[in-house]
Amino acid sequence: MIRLLSFNLQHGRPGDGARLDPATAPLADSDIADAGAAREVLAALADQIRDIDPDVIALQEVDLGQRRSGRLDQTAVLADLLGWDGHRFAATYAGPVVGLRRRPRRSALTERADDVLGPLRALLGAGPAGFGNALLTRLPVRAWRVARLGRGPAVLTRRGGGRALDPRSYALSTSTMRNMIAAQIDPVDGTGGPGGLAVASTHLATRTGTAAAQLAAAWAALAALPGPHALAGDLNLHAELLAPLGIARDLGEGPTYPSGAPARRIDHILTDPWPTGADGMPVSAQEAVGRTGGTLLRAVGSGVRSLVVSDHAATWVDLEPVARRG
Repeated sequence: MIRLLSFNLQHGRPGDGARLDPATAPLADSDIADAGAAREVLAALADQIRDIDPDVIALQEVDLGQRRSGRLDQTAVLADLLGWDGHRFAATYAGPVVGLRRRPRRSALTERADDVLGPLRALLGAGPAGFGNALLTRLPVRAWRVARLGRGPAVLTRRGGGRALDPRSYALSTSTMRNMIAAQIDPVDGTGGPGGLAVASTHLATRTGTAAAQLAAAWAALAALPGPHALAGDLNLHAELLAPLGIARDLGEGPTYPSGAPARRIDHILTDPWPTGADGMPVSAQEAVGRTGGTLLRAVGSGVRSLVVSDHAATWVDLEPVARRG
């Protein structure tokens, strides 16, 4: 069995969930622009993660070198606190949150050349900076993959009271670039079968149509990898919108947003579609494995918990392979 945990980190900002736990309540108003305070919050988060005891963590809205979060490499710091070697950050954009954002040449942002302005930043004494998604695991990793999912269309809106023919009456809003970070991991209990398990983290657009298109692109990229598949993240899609898309099978349950009093589930964990019979109904587990000729996963447990950080609650599922009888 593998426990996959997913949550929107919201750059490590303490959220309403911090006040729900007496142990983290003193951190609720922490100024994480201070590196020491940011580390303290991440240390409390690591304690909560250890309590959940996942094998893989999918993170969204992760900072690297940003002033607002103490200029930390949040992925590396959290992995170090957990004592895990397997981790990878994938920037959707390079540069500061406030300022000139740009598409990275390589999403890892570990080398100066990964950012077109990396050499200039180095001359100014600044390290790499970016924002994106991450995966962390305590299991062996065969390979990492990153897929760019594009961005939604720009939107031109008219400000209230502005004149129709005055260009200053309009505001142009652009969408954030999106990506998916995936890993091929080797579960020690054989959960993924001989090909291992392909697991990924992503964060989709807030517009439903754009999010649906990005989800299709993300799933196509993940499904190209061997083994059964699990895609986790902040999909910005309500549960009732996922099934009609017919892209993947939604696992787990429970509202995830907002963290203080969750009312709707927009954070999901998806796996391979279950085959259906002539009547359109899902076939039995044993028949499903026989038809696909491979390994399928089922959820044998799940949960939701508000953590010290973020305006999203975390969600997790326990994944187990469906085995053929005989």
